[in-house]
Amino acid sequence: MASQRPRLTEVRFTVTDQSGFVKEPRLKGSFTNWDQVPMSEIGDGLWEHVQMVAPGTYEWGAVEPDGTEWGVWLPELAGNRVNLVVTVTMSLLVEGVTSIFIGDGHVPRPTSRSFLEGLSPKDRAGLDEILRLLSRASMMNVLQVIISARAPLRFSRIQDLCAISATSLSRRLKELEKAGLVRRYSHNTIPLTVEYQATQVAFELEPTLRELYSWAIDNRESLRGP
Repeated sequence: MASQRPRLTEVRFTVTDQSGFVKEPRLKGSFTNWDQVPMSEIGDGLWEHVQMVAPGTYEWGAVEPDGTEWGVWLPELAGNRVNLVVTVTMSLLVEGVTSIFIGDGHVPRPTSRSFLEGLSPKDRAGLDEILRLLSRASMMNVLQVIISARAPLRFSRIQDLCAISATSLSRRLKELEKAGLVRRYSHNTIPLTVEYQATQVAFELEPTLRELYSWAIDNRESLRGP
């Protein structure tokens, strides 16, 4: 008996930009295997792409090429701290987020306060544990590479980008997976293919990591050790 063709439905993804920054956005998501797909300009500051999608839940976003490997992640410019999520139900209804809107102003930041204020001894101990995890050798570099990709990466690719030994990387990846910051995917191929991808809670860390790296770069001369 012939196999049944997968049921697909059209999902219309849009990017609206009032800032003038976006010129040629490219859609990417788990439904494209994280490959970039050009979007069509349909108006002043408005782009769209119609994708045929099977039932399921998918993470997605769009990038603006800037000469780097992964480009500028547009959901972040729109104020989103995690990947966008869209669902196609079994009845082919589209639910979730299918659009990105970038305004002409800056996303407001919350007012600062003492982030230790009101923490119980138990919560402070948990915070210390998280900070110790992130402060381990090469940990933040590994995490930043995986987050920035916004797509599954193989072990060898992460090692190339982080320039660390295979033993150290294996240890860091196991620790990140145990902490819930990274997912490990195994594909039934010969030889076995293993990939790693950031979780949503890891994506929430990216703006902080970006600011920390920027601060370190700007102050590297005055922070040099003896």
